[in-house]
Amino acid sequence: MASAVYDYENWMGSLPDSLHSLPLNHLAIPGSHDSASYSLNAKNDIAPDTSPEIQALISVMGDCGKEIIYRWSLCQNITITQQLNHGIRYLDLRVCSHKKKKTLNFIHGLYGDEVKPVLNDINQFLDKHRKEIVLLDFNHFYCMDQSDHTELMDMIQDVFGSKLCPLLDMESATLESLWENQLQVIVFYQNDAAKDNHFFWPATSIRSPWANTSQLSNLMSFLESNYKEGHPDDIFYVWQGVLTPTTETVVMHFCSSLKDCLCNKVDPIFVSWLKDKRRGKNGITICNMDYVETPDYIPTILSLNKI
Repeated sequence: MASAVYDYENWMGSLPDSLHSLPLNHLAIPGSHDSASYSLNAKNDIAPDTSPEIQALISVMGDCGKEIIYRWSLCQNITITQQLNHGIRYLDLRVCSHKKKKTLNFIHGLYGDEVKPVLNDINQFLDKHRKEIVLLDFNHFYCMDQSDHTELMDMIQDVFGSKLCPLLDMESATLESLWENQLQVIVFYQNDAAKDNHFFWPATSIRSPWANTSQLSNLMSFLESNYKEGHPDDIFYVWQGVLTPTTETVVMHFCSSLKDCLCNKVDPIFVSWLKDKRRGKNGITICNMDYVETPDYIPTILSLNKI
């Protein structure tokens, strides 16, 4: 039941013994979409992931234009530390090299926090919660050359050190195996720059089908179809309960926001859809959603881990 009481900070360590030997991709794992977007700032520069149409549209609007981008790019209200404390264990991360500042930053429409302090926050959480495993999915990169990728990969390895889990076959990636070896971080690095580094899991080890729609009915049909079809058992799989605004959506709702126009509509429906699903093989594994503090989202996913 979604009303069950969980120790959200330690939910992996509190799972029944019978689940400790299962591959991680057989567990239901709460995640967040655009996890670092809480750090966006309307005063910061427009990021290169903003569509050319939107950039052209707001180029003459100055700070007012940035405010519009901010309202339509913000996907999370709470920090990554707060997300982890709430039970989130999968983080969706998008990184850009900020050429003017010579820093690596998280982005979504606008520039957000620098990467390293956030990684340090994750590491501090893991230091306090030795049986919790986090999955970091670096899946979008912007304005990054090989030297930028090398800097980012070195940073990840420096911060997490011996906590990094090397690439394993899925059967070996169990809680008891990771606990035994004191491994707490799985990093998906979806770029060929990491292809020769066995501490970074490649894009082929995870699938995250994207409905790419602003219509709720289309999204739910997409999810239901994928659920009935099933998915490979030798990779991680992400269920995305997110709607994506089009340029027309933004133009037609200039004074609104992603949250008010789309998220408040889809979030409770996605949570409701999850409630009667099964976890594990051909079932629900990783989920992500905007505004993860939405009531029942995290407890609904964790309830799927019942025996």
